[in-house]
Amino acid sequence: MIVACPAELAATYRHADRLALLPVGARLLRYASWNAIGPTRGTILLLQGRAEFIEKYATEVVGELLHRGFAVIAVDWRGQGLSDRPLADREKGHIDTFETYMADLRRFIDEIVAPTMLRPLLALCHSMGSHIFLRALSEQGTTPFAGAVTVAPMTGLKREGLLRTVVRLMPPSMDQRYLIGAGRYGVRSQRFEGNVLTQDRRRFRFTEQWIAADPRLALGGPTFGWCRQALRSMALGLASGALERIDLPILVVSAGQDALVDSATHGPVAARLPKGRLLAIAASRHEVMMETDAIRAEFWQAFDRLAEEVCPRG
Repeated sequence: MIVACPAELAATYRHADRLALLPVGARLLRYASWNAIGPTRGTILLLQGRAEFIEKYATEVVGELLHRGFAVIAVDWRGQGLSDRPLADREKGHIDTFETYMADLRRFIDEIVAPTMLRPLLALCHSMGSHIFLRALSEQGTTPFAGAVTVAPMTGLKREGLLRTVVRLMPPSMDQRYLIGAGRYGVRSQRFEGNVLTQDRRRFRFTEQWIAADPRLALGGPTFGWCRQALRSMALGLASGALERIDLPILVVSAGQDALVDSATHGPVAARLPKGRLLAIAASRHEVMMETDAIRAEFWQAFDRLAEEVCPRG
C-alpha cells in the first residue's frame, strides 16, 4: 500500500509516521498520519476533493502544516486513492450515495481520529471533502472539532442546471456509466495548458507524477450515479436550517476563477454559518492549495488567523 516517492518530489514529500487501513464493512479505507514538528498545538484532519489522494497533499501541504505545529491525519475517500473502489472498472468515479461517504467519515473520526489524535481538532477540506464535512457537521453534530477551513466547497456546480437535466433524463440503470464526455484518466488530464485547476505548472504535475509512480492512484471522470448523488447531497446540505446548525468557526475559501464549483454560492453559505467568514481569492482557480505562491500566501494568512483563534500556540 505504500507508494514509492517520485524522484522529483523526494525533496518535499512528507513520509507518513503511520500508514494503515481501516476496515469498513467489506471495504478498506487507507489513511495516514504525521507527527508535528516540535510541540503539538493540535491536529489537522485533511479531507480531499474528488479524484484526489493522500500523496498529493503530502507532497507539500502536509509539511507546511507540520511546521505550523500541527499533527496531520488524512484518509483516501472510498473509491479514491488506495482505498477500496466500488466497481470492477476502478477508474470510474462512482458512489452509491453520499451517505456512504458520511458513514465512512464518521467511523474514521470515531475509531481513529478522536481516540488517537491530540486536540484541538481543526479540519482542512477541499471541494467534495468540504461538502461532505459540512453536511456531516450539520447532521451528526460538531464534536470533536474546534473549527474548519473549507476550500472551494462543493456547494454548487458550474452548469448545474444542465447537469440536472442530463441526469434526470438518464434512468438509474445507467448510473454506473461515465457521465457524457467523461472517461478514464488520460492525456487530457495531464495537459497543463487550458487546465481549470491551477496556474502553477509544478504543483499541477504532482498528480501526474504520483500516478506515474503508482497507476492504482488514477481516477477518471464521474459516473451518472456519482453526479446524481452529488446533486441530491448538495440540496440536502443547503436545506433550510442545515448550515445554521454548525456553530463552529468556519472559514470558507472561494476561488474567483473556479470553473468547476460555483463560487457564487460561497458568500451565501458563509453568511448562513453562525460563525462563518469568507475569503474570496479573485485570481485563484479551483485548487487553491495547489496554486501559485502569491495565491497560496493569501490562503495561508487566512488559515493562520483561524488556526490561532481555535488552536493557539502555547
